[in-house]
Amino acid sequence: MFSRGEVDLSTHVRQRMAEIKDDPKLRMRPRAKGRPSLRRVSAASRLFATLGFRKRLLILVHLMDGERSVSELVSLVGGTQTALSQHLTDMAKLGIVKSRIQGRWRLYSLTSEQAKMLVGFLSNLADNDKLPVGKRSGKKSSSWRPG
Repeated sequence: MFSRGEVDLSTHVRQRMAEIKDDPKLRMRPRAKGRPSLRRVSAASRLFATLGFRKRLLILVHLMDGERSVSELVSLVGGTQTALSQHLTDMAKLGIVKSRIQGRWRLYSLTSEQAKMLVGFLSNLADNDKLPVGKRSGKKSSSWRPG
């Protein structure tokens, strides 16, 4: 059935399985082109979850204009200094913002290019009235865009 230089299918499969067993790189299933890894999807999910808080999104909108102290952000965004400091700490842990100390002030700035792109994109949609606006049950609707 097989000529001299040919290997039968069962022998080929056994040889290939032995190669895969011996080489860990061959055990990994190749990812389909254009599909993100689980790690990248998780990172994007964390960024979207962070932007899902209205106060955090407002903080980032104001940080797009440059460094701000917590006191400045409280006057722009509202809320308490403690709450905003906690939001900023959480975003700093994710690498979205960074802080530096100048005198007795801690100044925050937006460092994540991905967050800058998303906030800019949302800002453009809001400016062109393209954001989907739906009514939320039991709560007053308010814009995420400042004044």
